[in-house]
Amino acid sequence: MHRMTQSRLFTRSSSLRAIAVCAALFALPAAAQMPMADADYDASGYVTPAGMAHPSMYQGGVVPAGMAFSPGMQGYGPAAFPGGVMPVGFMSGGQCDGNCGTCDTGSGACGGNSRGGVIGSCMNGNGLCGCGLCGGGSCLDSLSKYCFFCRGSGCLACKSIDLRYLGSNLHKCRPYGEICGLRWYDLSAEAVFLGHTQGGSNFPVTSRGSGNPPPNVVLTSGDADGGDELAAGIRLSGALICGVGGNVEATYMGGNKWNATAGVTSDAPDLFSFISDFGDPAELDDVDRSISQSIGIESQLHSIELNYRRRTMGPYCRFQGSWLFGLRYLQFKNEMKYSTFGEPTRFFNSSDRVRNHMFGAQAGGDVWWNIHSGVRLGMGLKAAWVQNEIKRSFAVDANSVPDTVITDTRRGGDLLGEFELKFIWQFNHSWKFRSAYYVIAAEDIGFGSIDQDTVLSLEAGGTVINPAYVLDDLVVQGFSFGTEYNW
Repeated sequence: MHRMTQSRLFTRSSSLRAIAVCAALFALPAAAQMPMADADYDASGYVTPAGMAHPSMYQGGVVPAGMAFSPGMQGYGPAAFPGGVMPVGFMSGGQCDGNCGTCDTGSGACGGNSRGGVIGSCMNGNGLCGCGLCGGGSCLDSLSKYCFFCRGSGCLACKSIDLRYLGSNLHKCRPYGEICGLRWYDLSAEAVFLGHTQGGSNFPVTSRGSGNPPPNVVLTSGDADGGDELAAGIRLSGALICGVGGNVEATYMGGNKWNATAGVTSDAPDLFSFISDFGDPAELDDVDRSISQSIGIESQLHSIELNYRRRTMGPYCRFQGSWLFGLRYLQFKNEMKYSTFGEPTRFFNSSDRVRNHMFGAQAGGDVWWNIHSGVRLGMGLKAAWVQNEIKRSFAVDANSVPDTVITDTRRGGDLLGEFELKFIWQFNHSWKFRSAYYVIAAEDIGFGSIDQDTVLSLEAGGTVINPAYVLDDLVVQGFSFGTEYNW
């Protein structure tokens, strides 16, 4: 009996509450049950979602989000806008159009009317406030209010011009890794800029006027030294794990091409060549008394390596190193061209193309200093004993001698060495920035030339003398920058 009495009392109480709520709703004035008559939805920029009726069609008593019990409304209640579903923030106290609560606090010149977006944050009855774009914030930050995508709510476009995010963006570039992480990469690619020395001596080629010694040298072989300029190439390398701490590496560096020309012209046929000792004791029809003479030098470099490398770690992980051995091939091409032209149809053209093919075994190693986790400085050395096969092709084309091509081959053992100074900055597990300084040196490298004795033998019409080899040391040096990748 007692439980039944409590259940009946509870049912009666709930029924009374429901009746009271219904009576209050029916007691509202008729105007409160209709949407706001003077609300211009279209002018406000409101867009009705597809499939949804216009807000003016709603007859329910749903209060717009953010509007109920707003201090800015008369009566502090929903009576001002009782009908219709409206967009978030529409016709609110701050006229918010997309980002309520940013830019400033609504005080000062903005008078509480600046709460977000282009209209709400930067305009009021007195025009632009604050620094000219937005009160309470920096001018640079305020530019984000003109963003077409978010109107300052914080998309990537806005953050890219916000100084507050500069530190976080730089933070993404901080070095990554462990101080004891073993040096490793799978693939690397670098842009390489190299220059090289020009072998042979610098000798006079052309003189204005005859005489021995030449009275006025106007062209020398050193005027066409293309190796002084840095030529662009690439360096590609790949590594494959082969045992604990070991890997097989394949590396290509090259594609660098150098090209330089120099010449001289004259209004009168008064240019003399070194081939005739500048017209003393006798002039040559092909090369002397010309009106133009020129010289050109072209070079090209290719290097291929296949090595086995074994890495080790030093105490406290600050230093680590490696040793390697393998095979190396280096190709260096060099060509010298010489041309003269005289009146009426006198001309002379020569070309000496020399190709050095060096192949042999090499050994070396490197040492790395782990400056910081993900930041490393390394130094490497390689030395190779190579067989250098020099192939040359010397060609002459002139008006008074038959076209001639002389080919020859020379073989010899030479030394080849390489020095590397390398820097690594690791961004994440997969990517690193890499930069290096390279020096490659080799001895007894063949260079192109203009052999005087060979040309004179052709002029005489007798036995042709093979051109002599010009051998000199080659030094290639330059820098690179690129990236490394780990799977």
